[in-house]
Amino acid sequence: MERKPFKVQAVANLLGTTVDSIRRDTDESGILIQRQTGDGPKTRLFSIENVFELAKFRAKKLGLTPKRKVIMTIYAPKGGVGKTTVASNLSTLFPLMGLKTLVIDLDFQANLSMSYGYDAELTHEQALEENIPVNKCIDFHFGHLMPQWQASSIPPLSEVIKKPYGEFGPHLIPSEVSLDRLEALFTLDTILGKNPETTIAKFLYEGMNGTNPDLDLSSYDIILFDAPPAKNQTTRGALLASDYVIAPVSMERYSTKSVSYLAKVLGEMESSLGKYPELLILGNFYDKTRLRVAAQVITLVNQYKDSWVDKSISSSEEFKKVLSSEDYELPLAVAKPSSNASVELRAVAQALAGRMGVL
Repeated sequence: MERKPFKVQAVANLLGTTVDSIRRDTDESGILIQRQTGDGPKTRLFSIENVFELAKFRAKKLGLTPKRKVIMTIYAPKGGVGKTTVASNLSTLFPLMGLKTLVIDLDFQANLSMSYGYDAELTHEQALEENIPVNKCIDFHFGHLMPQWQASSIPPLSEVIKKPYGEFGPHLIPSEVSLDRLEALFTLDTILGKNPETTIAKFLYEGMNGTNPDLDLSSYDIILFDAPPAKNQTTRGALLASDYVIAPVSMERYSTKSVSYLAKVLGEMESSLGKYPELLILGNFYDKTRLRVAAQVITLVNQYKDSWVDKSISSSEEFKKVLSSEDYELPLAVAKPSSNASVELRAVAQALAGRMGVL
């Protein structure tokens, strides 16, 4: 399915600037933009790939050099709090800020991978029969990059990474159901001992520093994990490797107990492993008019004052509309750039980048 193009005003909204600025930067960048056909005005029609390429050009032009590289995990000990929605939107918004971003789907249910338009169940044969591009299939996942994975050879990173919106958009290491085997392999591998998560963390640390030729991740400014709710060894490895854990808290459902549980998990990591990521709590499904929500916020801020992110995401029907629309392969922050929810999502991404010291 061909994606709907963006007009200049939508691109200006996405990049947080003016229409005139977008026109000037487009001319300066030399990026080839299609024009509307017909007898009317020859309006520029930006593809999603054009938008991300222009975002990279603007970041370079404005001298927005990342101050540090960051690994972060989006994690909540319970489901239904909007974790994957937050992950898909943030991993799309960071590249719009000029940050080269890799998102890694660690959930074998592959909801994040599917939100980017990939089909975890689709085989090459089915794709050919149904006239679907074969690149929509998922052949590899994070487990295939681990030395513990039982395969004849480790696939090149370039064959594992998907680029749903082109070179300058978010890059994705997708997931599918066989990723669940990684837990069993860790259990069987006696070399790993009692703390396989330290092996995962070391593996990622070497990748981020470019010392592992099979997993050179040194070009990325942000690596973002979407971790499943289960506290398994893969999730613990991602947490141990991370500088920050972003915990979405549903304000619709009373999910503050999960924050207490997560704080306990991080405390256990500090005691047993001497390292843990900094906790950042993100209010999701936020309705300021509800007294119960206000009470939850007061409780969370009082108990976790240093962890609370001062920007939140309101409840919005727009999220459901995007999931059921032809723009399903685009997260809301990109699919509906002028919506109130998208404005809030961009504010959250900016706040997080500031808190993490990336920009």
